[in-house]
Amino acid sequence: MKYSLPYGKGSLEFSLPVGSNLTTLEANPSRPLSDIRQAVLSALASPIGTPPLERLVQSGEKVVIVTSDITRLSFRTDAYLPVILDVLNSAGIPDNDISVVMATGTHREQTVEEHRLIVGSDSYERVRVLDHQCEAPDLVPLGVTSRGTEITVNRWVAEADRLIVTGGVSYHLLAGFGGGRKSLVPGVCSYRGIQRNHSLALTPQGVHPMVSTGVLDGNPAAEDMLEGARMLKPDFLVNVVVNEYQEIVSVVAGELQEAFLAGCRVVEATFGVKIAAQSDLVIASCGGYPKDIQLYQAIKGLDNAAYAIRPGAPILLLAECSDGLGSNDFLRWFNYGGPEEIQQALAQEFTMPGFVALRTSEILAGHPVYLLSGLEAQTVERLGMLPVTNMSQVLDRIFNTPAAGSGLRDILLMPHASLTFPVLGG
Repeated sequence: MKYSLPYGKGSLEFSLPVGSNLTTLEANPSRPLSDIRQAVLSALASPIGTPPLERLVQSGEKVVIVTSDITRLSFRTDAYLPVILDVLNSAGIPDNDISVVMATGTHREQTVEEHRLIVGSDSYERVRVLDHQCEAPDLVPLGVTSRGTEITVNRWVAEADRLIVTGGVSYHLLAGFGGGRKSLVPGVCSYRGIQRNHSLALTPQGVHPMVSTGVLDGNPAAEDMLEGARMLKPDFLVNVVVNEYQEIVSVVAGELQEAFLAGCRVVEATFGVKIAAQSDLVIASCGGYPKDIQLYQAIKGLDNAAYAIRPGAPILLLAECSDGLGSNDFLRWFNYGGPEEIQQALAQEFTMPGFVALRTSEILAGHPVYLLSGLEAQTVERLGMLPVTNMSQVLDRIFNTPAAGSGLRDILLMPHASLTFPVLGG
C-alpha cells in the first residue's frame, strides 16, 4: 500500500513491506470550531477567573497584546486577534492605543512580511507590531523569582496599562506545555533571564526528572515561568488549541493560569494518544509547514517519537527545514561529543539550544535516527543523524540493515509528531 506523510508544504509518498504490522498515531477526534469569531467572543465575554475583557479596560489606557512569533504560526493568531481588537474598540480602546509585541524570546527578528502573516494584513494595518528583543538596552527589571531568575522584560510590555497574553497551548519538552505563562517567560524576557529559567531543567545528575513533556507540577522550569510571569501582572489570557490540520478546536480565556490549565486539559484529551507497546520503527513527520520550518523546532517531533520506540530501534524523521537549523547556537553543542559531554558543558553555560541538543543527543545515543530534510548532509552528520533525501531509498536501507532484518515488524507512523504524544500503556 501507498502511504503519505506531510513534508514542508507538500507530502511524501512511500510503500512499506507486505506483512508489516502498521499503526498510525493520529490525534484523538476533535471538532474544529465552525464559527471562530463567535467562539472568541464567547470566551472573552465568559472568561475563566476574571471579569469579561470589555470590563477590564477603560478608555485612555494603553493596551499591549503579546502574541506568538513565526515559529508558532500554526496557532492562527490572524484568526482571533481581529476579534480581540474589535472588543477593545467597543470598550473604548482605539487601535492607536493598542500595540502587539511578538514573544520572540531568543529567536531572530522577523520581517514585515512575517508580521503580516502572523497577525493578518488587516490587523497589521490597524495596530503597532513590534518584535521583542531579548538584549535590548531598555529592558525593565521587575524582580527576581524564588529560584533566582531575574525577570527583566520588554519595555512596551512593562509600561502597558493593560496586558493581554495570547498564544497556543501544546505539549512542550521542557515546559511541560507551551502557551500560557510561557508567552511572557521566556517570551518577552532578557537573554540572561531566559537562560537562567531554562537552566533549572538541569541538575548535576542530568535533566531534572520532572522536566518532561506534559508535566507541570514539580517541574522547576515550568513553576519558575509561572512565578515570573505573574510579576508582569497580566490582565487577561487568550489561548487556542489547534488540531493537526491547524484548525482551532478550542478557545480559552481569562486568568493567566486557570485559563491555561483549561487549555492543557484540551491538549491532553486531543493529543495524548495511548499506545499498547513501543514499536520497532517509527516514521515521524513533524506535520509539514510550519512545524518543520527549522530543525530546532522539528526536534519536538523527534522527542515525541522517542517515547514510542523500543530501545535501539530506528527512527525516520521527516522535516524539510526550509529555514535551516533555526538556531545558530544549536549545532555547536554537538562539537562537545555525546550526552555526558554536552551535559558537562551545559553546567558551565546553559542555553535552551544546548538543552535541546542534549535531549537530541540522548535520543541519538539510543537509536539510529535518519533525517530526511533539505539540510546539507555534512550538517546532518555533525548532529549525529543519518542524512537521507529519498523515501524509497532510506526505507530499503533501513529494512536491509543486517541489525534490523525481519525484526522491523511493528511500525508506527506519526503524521503529526510535533503535536501527538504517545502514552504507553493503552
